[in-house]
Amino acid sequence: MSGANYTEDQAKAAAAQVLTGLYEAVVDPANHASLFEAMDAILDSSCENLETQEEDWRAFFHRHFAHAAQFLEATAGGSVASPIVFVDKQLVPTAILDSSFAVVAENEFFSELSDGELSSLMGAFVVPEDERRLLELLSNPSSGPALVRVCLRPQEPVFAVAESQKLLGTGGDTQSFIALKIAKATWTSGLEPLLTATYFLTPAEVAVLRSLIETGAVAAVAAERQRSIRTIRTQLTQIYDKIGVSGQTELALYLATLVQLASSARRPSDIGIEWNKLAEEEFERGELDLDTVSLRWIKYGDPKGVPVLLMHNTTPPDMTPDFRAECRAKGVCVIGVHRPQMKGSLRTTAKQDLPELLAGYQAILDVEGLAAAVVAGHCSAGLYTLMFSRAYPERCLGTVLVDTGVPFERRGELLALPKPLRRSFYPARYFPEVLLVPHRLFARDFHGSPEGEARVIDYFFEGSPEDQELTRTDRRWYEVTRRIIEYSFEDVRTLVANVCRWAGNWAHLLELDPKLRLVFVHGESNRLFALERVEAKAVTLPNASVVVGQAAGQLAVYQEPSLFVEGIKRAASDR
Repeated sequence: MSGANYTEDQAKAAAAQVLTGLYEAVVDPANHASLFEAMDAILDSSCENLETQEEDWRAFFHRHFAHAAQFLEATAGGSVASPIVFVDKQLVPTAILDSSFAVVAENEFFSELSDGELSSLMGAFVVPEDERRLLELLSNPSSGPALVRVCLRPQEPVFAVAESQKLLGTGGDTQSFIALKIAKATWTSGLEPLLTATYFLTPAEVAVLRSLIETGAVAAVAAERQRSIRTIRTQLTQIYDKIGVSGQTELALYLATLVQLASSARRPSDIGIEWNKLAEEEFERGELDLDTVSLRWIKYGDPKGVPVLLMHNTTPPDMTPDFRAECRAKGVCVIGVHRPQMKGSLRTTAKQDLPELLAGYQAILDVEGLAAAVVAGHCSAGLYTLMFSRAYPERCLGTVLVDTGVPFERRGELLALPKPLRRSFYPARYFPEVLLVPHRLFARDFHGSPEGEARVIDYFFEGSPEDQELTRTDRRWYEVTRRIIEYSFEDVRTLVANVCRWAGNWAHLLELDPKLRLVFVHGESNRLFALERVEAKAVTLPNASVVVGQAAGQLAVYQEPSLFVEGIKRAASDR
């Protein structure tokens, strides 16, 4: 169905496939494939028929997608996990290895055992035969599992159970990996009630057992509990008898197995994540209540630094601790504005509301006692940044667009996007009615289960392998992405409305006062807005320049907060 001969019958058949996929996804939110494949098929064809009969198509899709919205109570199904999601579900030390024994992902328990980051276990196995058996597992999964010995620390071999595991690979396909689970006991909160109820251990015995598991040495237990070694050994003998094991080694293996059997699926982001806890003392908070809009903001960084009004639509305004620390260290004071909340309306800012919204941003500067500030916008919020810069140039020290990119001025530019991005941006431009239900399905899947959360996060960067690799193998970037999606899904209608605005041709917004510096902060591998297009557009604009990050595309500013600071300083120069 490609080429110019895209007949009306073919158009109807393609549309029917889209609707079939839609209803399949409504029944099972995890089943997005058929809907996306049908959308790809219709977009791979000539879309001229869609656009020449725009009103007919709008009514057709609107009717069916609105009808499908009645069935959004479906539950999510299972899917193949990514390495980081798999290891974070394990309550024993676990690592995922590839065919070269490189550590692709590891959980917090494994990190503690290894006494630091291990990039590879090549050469760490006690005997060469173990390495051969692991390679056999990859080529013949039915040959496992295998019991091996490995040294995570010098001269300290431990037993591990290795098995083949199908997981999402960094290239986008399902791949075979080695899941290595260390047979070493790890104490968890669930063990105490389990052991007490089953083996009638006393509180003192539970405390001795916990200390032994955590320290690994009888002498250390005695010192911690201020008892003699002989007393501790006597208590341990009583514990062994109650549980039915012969000694410390057998006890450790038994508890390692017990913990694994007693484990339950948890959100990967809930396990060992400390880095993103909000330090309330970092923030000053503000709120502004106007007739049609409410605005909230936080303030962080260097109080005496370059003032920045940073607008957010789809990202939490607190960003990350590293981002805030970079701003504080490099002399930048950020006023991070939450997504605007419109009163009496379920939609985002309409054209008639824009003047009051922009006036609200100006009022924030007044409340903060600032005559002017660098105005910056992250992703789709860059459009509001540009609107503000045009409406109030005298309040701007410069304008910074962080991953906002440049407008798609021609249909072909939208069609050239990677498929996952094209599925949102092309309909957003021409058939916005079809976007709300799929986004609500995504939100339902995301909030429905840990598996659904992981599934949506993995799709978020489909078509962007640099970013996807990070979210599949490193819990830090999984958590960053999770928080972005969670924030976006707080208001799905506003999210869709902002995507529609972002996908439009907003080239006129780039016509700023020539005295204002315009800076694009952009990742080199950003797949949504190709760097080449951003640089080409910047050349045509007065006082425009580009700050390029060498890290992963759409996560570049999180990986390299210095990019943001450089963009701010450049925008504020000579003012």
